[in-house]
Amino acid sequence: MGRRRTETPGKAQQRARRAGAAVSAPVALLVAGAGADEAAGAGLGLVFVLTAAAAAALAAVLCPRGRTWWVLAAPPLVIAVVAVGAQLAAGAGRSGGSLVMAVVHWALDTFPAMLAAEATAAVVLAGRALRPGRGRRAAHA
Repeated sequence: MGRRRTETPGKAQQRARRAGAAVSAPVALLVAGAGADEAAGAGLGLVFVLTAAAAAALAAVLCPRGRTWWVLAAPPLVIAVVAVGAQLAAGAGRSGGSLVMAVVHWALDTFPAMLAAEATAAVVLAGRALRPGRGRRAAHA
């Protein structure tokens, strides 16, 4: 059996910071996109879709190789939470309409963003997996 490696405290803190950035930076980008779209007054639209795709790409680039599964699993949930929060903050829940119409409106607003985020994350992760030379030691002559 080999020797067990112990991680230095500095390396553990660096890993924790990197994991925090892999989560917080894409979420902040998505919230900014939702805020910009809601401020424009037309509800969630193209800006939200583009920032969702950019946030998914950023998460796929920043995540550690062994934990890429969450990049494909998280976007629909995160987009749903941000979209509901943005629409509640904009007062969409107080319009006097039925709950069914609010749910239909929410689904129409968020589906393109979810689709763009999932497709972008899959393309970036496939590119990371297929990129040659990563993880191998270079042969020194």
